[in-house]
Amino acid sequence: MSFIFVTAIHVHGQPAGTTNFYGNIKTYNLAALWHADHLRLLSLKENEPFPEPYGILGKNCQRFYIHYTSVVKDPANPYRYQVQGKTRVGNQVRPFTGTITVTQAGIYKPGSQYAPDTYKGYKRGKLICRVTLNESGSTPQSGVIDGELTADFCINAQNQLFYDTLDFGIDGYQNNQFMGTWTAHGSKASQKLQYGDFNLNDSAFGDVDGINVPPQYEKYGWQSFVNSKAWDGKPISKTAVAEEKRQWWK
Repeated sequence: MSFIFVTAIHVHGQPAGTTNFYGNIKTYNLAALWHADHLRLLSLKENEPFPEPYGILGKNCQRFYIHYTSVVKDPANPYRYQVQGKTRVGNQVRPFTGTITVTQAGIYKPGSQYAPDTYKGYKRGKLICRVTLNESGSTPQSGVIDGELTADFCINAQNQLFYDTLDFGIDGYQNNQFMGTWTAHGSKASQKLQYGDFNLNDSAFGDVDGINVPPQYEKYGWQSFVNSKAWDGKPISKTAVAEEKRQWWK
């Protein structure tokens, strides 16, 4: 059975609960929201490795990997970013090119539950973007990814824009949540695709402590993730940790 997932396109608006920031967002370079050497934990004033998204594909929630190798602001369109990278399902690694285009941008209103009242000098905002990626390569299983990405950012008193880590580590923390479809080249049937940083909201995998893999889906590419969480020092756990840290896109 295939899944059809339809996303709506809203242009020049703002997410609910925010004031319109669409006209302003074009003055910033947003590339570091999706690809950077490290992630700056603003509240902790330290760095950690940039997150690799977790993804689920199709009815069996097959593990889906995606890594951006390049994100460049398009000089012809300040709302569009030209991206390159690789996806992976099982042992199949597929290069892709495509775009991330900002369609909505907003700043949370003072006093809202998302406004960073405890972090003086910061403003917190949200983007909604259209993502279109075209996989290529020798494998016949390549396809097109299409959908909507929601990303959280914040701006400090010096007007610098950052990946929003002000609440890093709290229950349910997440960012860069994508919902859409993957469609094989030459096919009209699409499979539901979801991926995101640190968590998978609105899915069976989403949890206050981060990703929680339901047992029935472990065999669909999630075994190393599950084994890496054992913290028992056994060889199988060490092997799993190494696999989770492996830079498979190189």
